[in-house]
Amino acid sequence: MFGPDPIDIFDPSPYWPLAYYGHYILGTVALVAVFTALGVRKGMGTHRIAGLVFMGAVALLSLTSISMLIDRFIPPLMMAVVTSVCAIGGAYLALQKASIMVRSAEIALSLVLLAGLVAFLSVAVPEVMAGRIPIVAPVIIAIIPAILVTGDAIWLFNPDKRRTRRVARHLSRMVWGFVVVLRAPLVEIAAAGVPIPPAVVIVGPIALGVAMIWYFQRKYGGSPFRRNT
Repeated sequence: MFGPDPIDIFDPSPYWPLAYYGHYILGTVALVAVFTALGVRKGMGTHRIAGLVFMGAVALLSLTSISMLIDRFIPPLMMAVVTSVCAIGGAYLALQKASIMVRSAEIALSLVLLAGLVAFLSVAVPEVMAGRIPIVAPVIIAIIPAILVTGDAIWLFNPDKRRTRRVARHLSRMVWGFVVVLRAPLVEIAAAGVPIPPAVVIVGPIALGVAMIWYFQRKYGGSPFRRNT
C-alpha cells in the first residue's frame, strides 16, 4: 500500500496506458516549465507563460494521477496530488486582487489540503504503529503539506499584509509545487534500481525547496522567511 511502484515503461498495467504515459510526459513538461519560470526574470512575459504552463501541466498531471488512483489507490500519490494542486492554486490566487471570491477560494484550498493531510495520516499512522512502514516515510510525505497549511494560516489570518506578502507567497507555493513534482520521479527512479543515495531522494528535494525559498525571498521579498513561508 505504501511502497513505491517501480517504473516499467513497457508495461503500464494496472493503469490505463493514456493516463500512465501521459503522467510521465506531463511531469516532464511541468519540470521544464518550472525551471524556465524560476530561471528567467520575474514578471516578464516568459516567466508568466512558463508559470502558466507549469500550473496547467500540474493540473492535467493531477487528472492522470486521479485516473491511476482509481485503478490502484496509493496514499503517497493521493497526498502528492492534493499538495501540488493546493500549492499551484495558492500561487495563482496570491497574485489576484483581494475579493470575497478569491478569499473563499483560498479558504477552500486550505480546507482541501487539511482534509487530504488528515486522510493521509489516518492511513499512515496505523501502518507505522503496526511496523509495516518506517515512521520516516509518512513524515517526509506529510512535511510539505504541513508547511503549506501553516503558511495558509498565516496568510488567511493576516489579510492586511496581502500586498506585501503576495509575491513571497506566490514564490513559495510555486517552489513547493515544484518540489512535489520533482520528488515523484526521484522516488520512482530509485525504486527502479538506479543507485541514488536515500538522502538525496528523501531529504534532497525538501532541502532544495528551503534553499530556493531562502534565495528568492532574500532577492524579492526582504529577509529570508520574514514575509511568509
